[in-house]
Amino acid sequence: MATPNLSDVVRLLAEHEAAAERSLSLVPSENSMSGLAKLPMVLDSYHRYFFNEDDDPDRWHFRGAQGLRDVEMSVTIPLLERLGKATYVSVRPLSGLNAMTLALATLGGDPGSTVVTISPENGGHYATPSVAQRLGQRVEWLRGPNPHELDLEHAAELLGRIRPALVYVDQSHCLFPIDAAALVRTVREASPETLVHVDASHWMGLVLAGVFPNPLDAGADSFGGSTHKTFPGPHKAVLLTRDASIEKRIRETQDFLISSHHFASTLSLGMALLEFQEFGPAYAKTVVSHTKDFGRLLAERGLTVVAADRGYSAGHQLWLDTENDGVAPSLASDRLAAAGLNVNFMAGLPGFTRQGMRIGLNEAAYKGLTTEDLPELADVFVAAVRDTSPASGLADRVAALRGRVPLGAALPEAAQLLDSSLALVCRALRGHTS
Repeated sequence: MATPNLSDVVRLLAEHEAAAERSLSLVPSENSMSGLAKLPMVLDSYHRYFFNEDDDPDRWHFRGAQGLRDVEMSVTIPLLERLGKATYVSVRPLSGLNAMTLALATLGGDPGSTVVTISPENGGHYATPSVAQRLGQRVEWLRGPNPHELDLEHAAELLGRIRPALVYVDQSHCLFPIDAAALVRTVREASPETLVHVDASHWMGLVLAGVFPNPLDAGADSFGGSTHKTFPGPHKAVLLTRDASIEKRIRETQDFLISSHHFASTLSLGMALLEFQEFGPAYAKTVVSHTKDFGRLLAERGLTVVAADRGYSAGHQLWLDTENDGVAPSLASDRLAAAGLNVNFMAGLPGFTRQGMRIGLNEAAYKGLTTEDLPELADVFVAAVRDTSPASGLADRVAALRGRVPLGAALPEAAQLLDSSLALVCRALRGHTS
């Protein structure tokens, strides 16, 4: 096959966009955001560095972003402080894993220190132990009697015995959030010097909307995570705290781990936050209710949905055991993709001895699907998994569901700004030649 040229790449992008307009992502790690919030990443701001947070006249060593300083400092950061109930915010991390690295490097202690994190059997992130070990830190596990709970008595014994520098709460595979307040109380009693950081990547939108408890209110020293899962924003990440000494440590560490913090993504995040303050609470409540309802609808149609006895989920994730229903998860994923539904199948889901399927209703809620749309979505989903209807017909039904109005695009201000935004994009694409 010949190496694609520019025309081929543009064609592939166009084909992808056409397919995306007819499909729906049910991957819990993915979401969408408005076209307006994407604007900074198409413009000159994408190319610029920004380091002068204090607007010091003697520190404008990189002047390209000077005119946009106030977007980061007066929009993005204040909104994160308000919605995240934090006193200090870092918008330097590039991604959830980058934020994890910064948090562990800052709070996890010197090489030889011990970090305690969530065991994989209880939903801990696959990368946490490797990142900590590469920083020279030892790793111990918090465990529980089932995939959805921690054994706090075991935690108290472990913490009192090893006195770790940090407890890093990193649920990645999670149907129900760990009781952060109870865990923090356990840490404070067993090992008062130990810091607690909550990685809320999967819960970020639900926390910022006030639908899930704020980890800082629960007593955690800091929290953070990515901004593109339940929060409908750019691929970016943030760290938040109320502790001035922790903020100082983060600031001192981040300069040696992160240079460019992708300034355009920070501006994009600010625009997404401006939108989110309008629709965030209603959206987050919809995510939670859609997820419970969709789990029930799939179970009623004969699929095996994990944690039925607990109401399926407290957040945006559902876990399906399609192997138990006679369809390998990889095959189910192929069939769903042909029907316009993208899902996440994998090994390592807590409680599974083989591959399972992990889906999320976060993008569906952002895309404007209503409670009345869920039975149709469930019918299409089950027909695709069981291969009982032609994929082309199912794909048409998904495309019809995609005709709803996304939340960000529904804001009156977005519609008013459309023409001026399109003019900016056209000018950028033409290279400012007309």
